[in-house]
Amino acid sequence: MKSFGMKRLAGRYVRALFDVAESAQALDMVEKDLPALGRALSASEEFRHFLANPLLTRVQQEQVMETMLDNMKAGKITRQFIAMLARHRRLSALSEIITLFAEVAVAARGEMQVQLITAVPPDKRDITTIGARLGKIYGKKVNLAVSQNADLLGGIVIKIGSTQLDGSLAGKLARLNQTLRAA
Repeated sequence: MKSFGMKRLAGRYVRALFDVAESAQALDMVEKDLPALGRALSASEEFRHFLANPLLTRVQQEQVMETMLDNMKAGKITRQFIAMLARHRRLSALSEIITLFAEVAVAARGEMQVQLITAVPPDKRDITTIGARLGKIYGKKVNLAVSQNADLLGGIVIKIGSTQLDGSLAGKLARLNQTLRAA
């Protein structure tokens, strides 16, 4: 779990990156580059350790990141931003920055990211209906990311930012169990 201080720090960097990318008309490129870095972070434990390694010099981290970004064919703004993070010893915040940047970019387009978790694969009609209803409620275009979790037993869980709407059977059983223990 990220600390409040890390979120604040990441938020400042995200705002600056967003403003620079927007003024340079490079938002699309940065939105493409950062998730690619995020996938590399998720896929490689070595990469995560590299980012947090205090024994490496700023120059070493900057050079490795530059090579990686070359291989990814990342844009100029992304390269400059990552180099700046390396120079300021802030690469350990990269994961949080990637997540927050995606949220800011989606919100700037008047959209919202929603995660729909189901116990069984939903049909397309249900997905469309849920997306349309959420869009109508929030007055925004909804980007639904659908995933499965058999542990839910049935029903759905909807995550919108930090809000979670739990309509799953497992959630209902957990709430019932909690109520019975309190009684």
